[in-house]
Amino acid sequence: MKLTVALLGNPNTGKSTLFSAIAGIPTRIGNYPGVTVEEKVGQFHYQGKTIELIDLPGTYSLNAKSPDEQVAVDVLHGGMAAMDRPDCIVVVADATNLSRNLYLVSQALAVGQPVLVALTLCDVAESKGIHINREKLSRCLGCPVIRLVAPRREGIDQLADALIQSSERSGQIIPESLSSHLAKPVDSDRPVASADAIARYGWIDEIMKDVLSYSVQQSRSLGDRIDSVLTHRVLGTVVFALTMLSIFSSIFWLASPLMNLVSGCVEFTAGWAESVMPDGILQSLVVDGVIAGVGGVIIFLPQIAILFLFVAILEGCGYLARAAFLMDRLLVGVGLSGKSFIPLLSSFACAIPGIMAARTIENRRDRLLTILVAPLMSCSARLPVYLLLCSAFVPNVAVGNSWIRLPAVVLAAMYLIGVLVAAIVAFILSRTIFRGPPQPFVLELPSWRWPQFAVVAERVREAAVSFLKNAGTLILAVSIVVWALGSFPRPVLEAGVNPESAEQQGEALRQSFLGQAGHLIEPVVKPLGWDWRIGCAAVASFPAREVVLGVLGVIYNLGDVDPGEEEGAGMLIRQLRAATWDGTDRKVFTLPVALSIMVFFALCAQCASTLVIIGKETGSWLWPLVSFSYMTLLAWIGAFFVFQIGTALGW
Repeated sequence: MKLTVALLGNPNTGKSTLFSAIAGIPTRIGNYPGVTVEEKVGQFHYQGKTIELIDLPGTYSLNAKSPDEQVAVDVLHGGMAAMDRPDCIVVVADATNLSRNLYLVSQALAVGQPVLVALTLCDVAESKGIHINREKLSRCLGCPVIRLVAPRREGIDQLADALIQSSERSGQIIPESLSSHLAKPVDSDRPVASADAIARYGWIDEIMKDVLSYSVQQSRSLGDRIDSVLTHRVLGTVVFALTMLSIFSSIFWLASPLMNLVSGCVEFTAGWAESVMPDGILQSLVVDGVIAGVGGVIIFLPQIAILFLFVAILEGCGYLARAAFLMDRLLVGVGLSGKSFIPLLSSFACAIPGIMAARTIENRRDRLLTILVAPLMSCSARLPVYLLLCSAFVPNVAVGNSWIRLPAVVLAAMYLIGVLVAAIVAFILSRTIFRGPPQPFVLELPSWRWPQFAVVAERVREAAVSFLKNAGTLILAVSIVVWALGSFPRPVLEAGVNPESAEQQGEALRQSFLGQAGHLIEPVVKPLGWDWRIGCAAVASFPAREVVLGVLGVIYNLGDVDPGEEEGAGMLIRQLRAATWDGTDRKVFTLPVALSIMVFFALCAQCASTLVIIGKETGSWLWPLVSFSYMTLLAWIGAFFVFQIGTALGW
């Protein structure tokens, strides 16, 4: 027998932690039918029954105002295609903010399915002197109330027992006290939604007086004192900047041993393939196409995993909400809404969920403005490009007498460039095309808590798996296509000509389809300090920006590598350092060229998928065209000035 259970709750209530504690890694992750909102489903077995958990999108109310909230409502009422109506609803409620969470509980009680309330963060609430009488609360609500400390699995068995018992109930009865509040006459001039909310909070106030008590404690907790620093306009901003810089610095030195290990494995695989395969087109495909393309990308997996590790920790402890509070002042100053922070923050991982997160912004003006600037946030696809060029061409020296290294400063600068340009673009658009005041932003700071290992590990795992999937699918496909374009048509050699010589390999590449296309665009990219091969890599990476590493690996692997390069450097790094302009000994890659490429990728339109999502979310293909045009122009101008200034300064 299968019991289907829906997990419902406000954001930041510990719903994901509870899901992981019960079901572990989800058995299925996808999108709900017909929408792009994430569907997460897991299963566990208890007392001979299979219990399926549906982790609904976080919502504050069942009066849907966004696509995420509408999905939750549709699932609960059985209105989602190809999905059965849940047999039971578990409302995950934050014990530190019980009053706010009971509003959603009051709405869930009216759905008609059996309801259970899972009180999370109980240990945090008790440490603050907050005590909840669960027996009284259960009687007031007319449903079981379970105390949970999910990370320690306290209350999990009790919750499972209650779920089994709920399957024997036919439905949920609305408490008489709630019904009487909702039935009270209201001012006819008051909006219906407002009157309903007033009635529900009146009922909640009565419950809170009966079930909530406080122990004597210090008027100002440690968390309050920490917040006074982290949310301070000056001190908080300094702490935020130092935190980000520390993270970027750590990415390099923590990941270095793992990157060397991965690099060694890639080079061993390439050497082994060359030794066991006969010379010819198949060997070239495997070594120059597959291994060079994919291998040049996966070497950066440790750094990406470490970045997401830090982000997950900061999110789990509650610091990112404090950062949102700080950034609100800046966002309003450039014409954005405070509600833009979450979409913009999400865009640092990927612009697609960031753009979709803008659905929560009710005002169309603010939503469009957020969508247009969100792709300027440096996503994880750009990170491998930054890491490669910083590692290869930025001197690894200390900044002043500090422990901070110059590559970390350059890496942080790439992220900062995107943020600053986004602020300038938003400021201009908000005072021209999108005139009007931004919406006010209301933010509730979550309680400080220790990040949960299971949630952090899952975030890192998802990032790593997503990266490897791209490496194993899209990057592999593009690498093979680029290899084919760079290998054909094969030149006809005269007698006595060595086909393995660097000169002949270079000439073959120039005569290939790739070389012919590259020379057509070379006049456009040459002012940026790029040769035709870099231009080809930039164009070929349009399906996904991280593909550029694979393309560079294929293109430059068709040439010769300087045997004098240090063995500790990765294969792709040695290839790029050895690359020269056609017919000369002049190096292609210099520090100004590397900075030019990084600035271009920091500002250009992210990928084809991003533009497609912009079109779907705005309902018009005008905005993807606008986004691609202005970002490409900004990227070219930025790369041009960086290269020209860097060259003039003798970098």
